Amino acid sequence: MFKKIILVICIFFINFGAESNEKVAFINIEYLFENSNIGKTVINNLKENKSKNLELIKIKETELINEENEIKKTQNIISKDELSKKISSFRKNVEIYNKEKDEILKKFKKIENDELNIFFKKINPILQDYMNKESIDLLFEKKNIFIGRSTSDITQAILKIINIELK
Repeated sequence: MFKKIILVICIFFINFGAESNEKVAFINIEYLFENSNIGKTVINNLKENKSKNLELIKIKETELINEENEIKKTQNIISKDELSKKISSFRKNVEIYNKEKDEILKKFKKIENDELNIFFKKINPILQDYMNKESIDLLFEKKNIFIGRSTSDITQAILKIINIELK
């Protein structure tokens, strides 16, 4: 009895879906981001920011390595009290470095998220307008589609519009 009810429900949903007049399309957002002019600009800005941050981190890391090496060189020459002071100072500097590094990474992540949000806010009206013009009811991300007709992929059409409208 239970199997018959499940079968009837499945048939109902299959028929319901088959008779649906909804137009569905899919889009590759990652491709749009990487290949649109505005996306390329965002990527370049993020790369520059990241390289500046890495350079700052590397400089501070080098300073700490030099400080550690200096302590190792002088550990047998200086008094225990002075060695303790230098080690304590070094530990504080390492702690400060770790905090600064974490802060730099958090700031970069925030900038990255902000840039991506701006990108999506800019392309969303274009997607909405395209969906209205083409009578598309549902738009899916391509990476979540198992299989679909290539005619349902609107990525290239949207890319052209984005590059024209968002110079």
